[in-house]
Amino acid sequence: MKEFNFLKKAADLMPPLYETVVRPVSGIPEGRNMRDGDSFMLDFGTHLVGFITLSVEVQKGDDTADSPLAVQFEFFENLREDTGEYYTGGMSRSWFQVQTVFADNPYEPVVLTRRYAFRYVRITFPANTSYAVSYKDCFVKAVSSADLSEVEPLPEDTDPLLVKLDNTALLTLKNCMQTVFEDGPKRDRRLWLGDLYLQAKANYCTFKNNDLVLRCLYLFAGLPHENGCLSSAIFQEPVLRNQSWILHDYALFFCGTLADYYRATGRIGVVRELWQTAYRQTEIAYEAFEKNGGAAPSDMYFTDWCPGLDKATAALGILVSMLKEALFLADAIGDSTRQKVLSERIGEVSKALKAAYNPAEKLFKAPSGQLSVHSQMWAVLSGVLGDGDNAAVMLETLKRKDLVKPVTPYAMHYFSEALIRCGLKDEAFAFIKDYWGAMIEKGFDCFPEVFVKDNPEASPYGSVAMNSYCHAWSCTPSYFIRTYL
Repeated sequence: MKEFNFLKKAADLMPPLYETVVRPVSGIPEGRNMRDGDSFMLDFGTHLVGFITLSVEVQKGDDTADSPLAVQFEFFENLREDTGEYYTGGMSRSWFQVQTVFADNPYEPVVLTRRYAFRYVRITFPANTSYAVSYKDCFVKAVSSADLSEVEPLPEDTDPLLVKLDNTALLTLKNCMQTVFEDGPKRDRRLWLGDLYLQAKANYCTFKNNDLVLRCLYLFAGLPHENGCLSSAIFQEPVLRNQSWILHDYALFFCGTLADYYRATGRIGVVRELWQTAYRQTEIAYEAFEKNGGAAPSDMYFTDWCPGLDKATAALGILVSMLKEALFLADAIGDSTRQKVLSERIGEVSKALKAAYNPAEKLFKAPSGQLSVHSQMWAVLSGVLGDGDNAAVMLETLKRKDLVKPVTPYAMHYFSEALIRCGLKDEAFAFIKDYWGAMIEKGFDCFPEVFVKDNPEASPYGSVAMNSYCHAWSCTPSYFIRTYL
């Protein structure tokens, strides 16, 4: 019954969608009569999420269109998707944004009811009809639950590169803000807890749509698994349900997201309402730590898409960090019994994490001996060392070139946060400018799911064509700029 109430509350917080009509800025085929495989590519000038309408004129001299008009639409967030290759990766090819319509009446506009995410659209007339058509009009009804009027402009003397980073991050977040905080409007178009944790941070200092954060928290709380563990993601279509995939770091981020929501809004009633759900995530993760002999089961933690990563030490850092967020919530509502339990567990997991620290190298090692950026950033964020030692770890991390490095802006967020947390703000912003700035140099309209500066073909799916080029977990430059500058 409690879960039902959460879902009812989530439904009551369904946001309105703001609509904007956008037309292409280039690629319009002026004066062309087209059929039998003829095509053209429209450029809308920026990344959009919405619904497209195309109008054509039947070639003059033809009294009647005697067969349906076939129109194929191919949508691209980024021209890297237009590879022409046959995809053989593990993701479903149905994520590729292609739709063919057979219009029985070509005199009427062709309206696509499926939502797409794109900047470019190739329109092809594949059929050998007896008549030709010419371009008349095309527009997109772009949608988002984010209201740009709520975003305060940066000060006029802000570094121009930081302004570009902020604008790109805003567009990334805006286009992922639909009826929930989606991870990506092209793929997977669903609510992921790891993405929500970072999106919410950026939202509080930009769009301030705090009810959308609460709606997402209610959805997760209303759809737990049998043991109370939260799913990593929520599907809205074809029916509202949780995803079977469970990751302990994502489940634990419910604690961090709820703590941030309380810091931003001061709504202690929401904390009391969702506290049992949040605390249950710490119990499940700690029980797994105990059963695994004092180590977090790294196969239950996402951490990053980085291939070959030994996640064990990073997982301990995540567990300590989120146990501390849970302790913050327990303190806020005065749950003294669980304050004591959480404090004891923080001590136990911190001891295991400290055992991975090599003071001579000023670095944390994974059980395999692997040195990774991931281990360092999460150990620092956990706070198991003092401020001086934390700074030494991060300075050594910046200096060493042999460490395994993250491949996602998601992981790079935590690296940047770790630098700031131990007082290295200048180094953090130099890194943010370098890493996210390189994405702008590459011509991205939004920040993508995966980005490796020296490997433009990086993809966890076997092809860059499947990558998401507007991805929620990459939007946090706005958070850093607006929170720490």
